[in-house]
Amino acid sequence: MAASLPLLLALAVATGAPPAAAPGQQPAPGSVEAELRYATDRAERDLREHPLRVHDPALEAYVREVACRVAGDYCGELRVYVVEQPWFNASMAPNGMMVVWTGTLLRCRDEAELAMVLGHEFAHFRQRHSLAQWRKAKRTSAFLGTFGLVAWGAGAAAAGPAARRLGAASGFGHSRPAEPEADAIGLAAAVAQGYEPAAAPRLWQRMKAEEGARRHGKPLPVFATHPRTAERLADVTAAAARLPAGGESGRDRHQAAVAPHLARWLRGELSRRMYDTSVQVVGDLLADAPPGQEALLAYYLAEAHRRRGAPGDAERAGELLARSLALPHPPAEAWRDQGLALLAAGRKEEAAVALRRYLDMAPDADDTEFITASLAPPEARR
Repeated sequence: MAASLPLLLALAVATGAPPAAAPGQQPAPGSVEAELRYATDRAERDLREHPLRVHDPALEAYVREVACRVAGDYCGELRVYVVEQPWFNASMAPNGMMVVWTGTLLRCRDEAELAMVLGHEFAHFRQRHSLAQWRKAKRTSAFLGTFGLVAWGAGAAAAGPAARRLGAASGFGHSRPAEPEADAIGLAAAVAQGYEPAAAPRLWQRMKAEEGARRHGKPLPVFATHPRTAERLADVTAAAARLPAGGESGRDRHQAAVAPHLARWLRGELSRRMYDTSVQVVGDLLADAPPGQEALLAYYLAEAHRRRGAPGDAERAGELLARSLALPHPPAEAWRDQGLALLAAGRKEEAAVALRRYLDMAPDADDTEFITASLAPPEARR
């Protein structure tokens, strides 16, 4: 369980860390914390109108509802923003701005897993970890560039230029000792609201598999500023085992909230061009997908294999494309890809059936003119 507030206050005095914030607590005028609040307020104003913010009131309301459950008495201070970034990341600024990247919502299998992530970020807010890092930055030559980095967020640099302007609450990662504390507090807060403790190790087991699937390059954003994933998995597994078993997963609610966005988020996942990890991520999603999402996930897993192009991927992509088309509600793109493959194989009549099905399903697609031309007889193409 999370430590009590008096114990945390005593630990803060002993270690020199700032004490935990009380609900509604405001920084003293002219203080370092007031300076940090001002900086994050400016970042939030930019974020409100940023083109990568997902302007979906229903989705934001769902994420805020989960965040409020774990934040309890601090709910009134939360303002939740969902940002279109295909990476696993979330943050909460010291002014109450919570930012959740769409890659996180894609990877969380149910509401309990999302509650663990949001509980972790709430714990950073409550324990004022950003303040400790801000004070540390002010004592270094790096401080001159810190103010402009406030909107970037931990791990954003590894995710690319757009992410660097958007992601999280502070311009630097929290200290590594702060991460296990945030995990423990967030887990306890989520379980206290009825979520199953098994969600935390379940999520981090998949994140460890995703990390292991990547064969080269820098650590992913979520791994760059945190303890080693194996260590973190062991810690949350041990913490979950000490809590009462049972609780709710909220799987159906989470699936309903993300379903309208799933195709776009899967396209975003492939846009990272990190196909080893995409095969892992989308394969995990397909392994226990609800019936209405199987065809869509099978298609995007086929795409991940096709784009990766490793030995055996072409065959696997073909199998998955056929699986997608055999299931209810395959995406329009599956018919297009099937039609083009049949056309390349000289099976023109079958290709025409598939391509016309695609045009019927996606009449406003960007490649409509190209597909229509592909269906024309050779003499009409001259």
